[in-house]
Amino acid sequence: MKHYRLIEWGQPLQPHTEDTPVPRGSEVLLRLSHCGLCHTDLHVRDGYYELGGGQRLTFAERGFQLPLIPGHEPVGVVEAVGDEAVGVTAGSRYLVNPWIGCGECAMCALGQDNLCPASQPLGFGRWGGFGTHLLVRHPKYLVNIDGLSPPQAAPLACSGLTTYSAIRKLQPLAPDDWVAVIGCGGLGLMALAVLRGLGHRRVIACDIDDAKLAVARAQGAPATCNLQSDGVEELLRLAGGPLYGMLDLVGSAATVALAAPGLRKGGRLVVAGLMGGTAQLPIPLLALREISILGSAVGTTADLIELVAMVKRGQIALPAVESRPLAQIESSLADLAAGRIVGRVVLEIDPQSSTR
Repeated sequence: MKHYRLIEWGQPLQPHTEDTPVPRGSEVLLRLSHCGLCHTDLHVRDGYYELGGGQRLTFAERGFQLPLIPGHEPVGVVEAVGDEAVGVTAGSRYLVNPWIGCGECAMCALGQDNLCPASQPLGFGRWGGFGTHLLVRHPKYLVNIDGLSPPQAAPLACSGLTTYSAIRKLQPLAPDDWVAVIGCGGLGLMALAVLRGLGHRRVIACDIDDAKLAVARAQGAPATCNLQSDGVEELLRLAGGPLYGMLDLVGSAATVALAAPGLRKGGRLVVAGLMGGTAQLPIPLLALREISILGSAVGTTADLIELVAMVKRGQIALPAVESRPLAQIESSLADLAAGRIVGRVVLEIDPQSSTR
């Protein structure tokens, strides 16, 4: 088993080789072919989330230990199963829901592992997908993707699931309701695809980077707004007034602050981004205009199954991805941190290749 692992917070990932694990009980061993690259992988490598005001939430404080193998958008083929694992077929290709809980709490019993207070997500709570093999605790976290492009399907485990779950929190959406998608990176482009697949057309793609807005337009965004150069005034002009919904895939002080000037009475801001900071809002407006600000933490396995089924039916056209070899993991993380990646990078994993 060859992989890239993190042995010190804030430092580059290191290549490493060790014995391939043997699945026991309900465990399933996958031979991985791809793993998507996500902005959360930067947080994992750095070891913290920025809370604003000089405060940080560290992974060490959350009980996550080193060394670890990052990567939480893995796709692979079943290579071996434990004697209690049922419902999976050796040789079939699966996407893994990485948001795994403790398996014992009330949230896990409801199938809401993503809300488990002692969650063990792949890539930081458990070893993840930046390697040739992955041991998954139970087959219930596997979603069959036979017939789909593996590199395009990989981001469904995070960017797809995150945006689908967040969009569901905006429901019900009337046909004439305007929704702003804030942030046109990998999450934003996926959100545009999901909204289009759900039949919603009144969408404004927002960013501060004209290159990303151009990609959003090329992928079918009905309207775009540069929030830095044009400001919220242009957003309101495009929508003909305050909007019903905002999908914040950035999660910064500046983006959350858009709720007050940008939302109509009864409007909703759903925050799924993790950029960080401390938001300031005029509190009376929350009550006077009944504005809702909701957090959205990825999604459930049931959500992922629904999403994959929509893709298989052709209801959602997945955005294009850029494939890079796993050996380029560090340069890819650097590009992601510098904002040089438009859309999603997916790492190709060759089990026969060296991690040199």
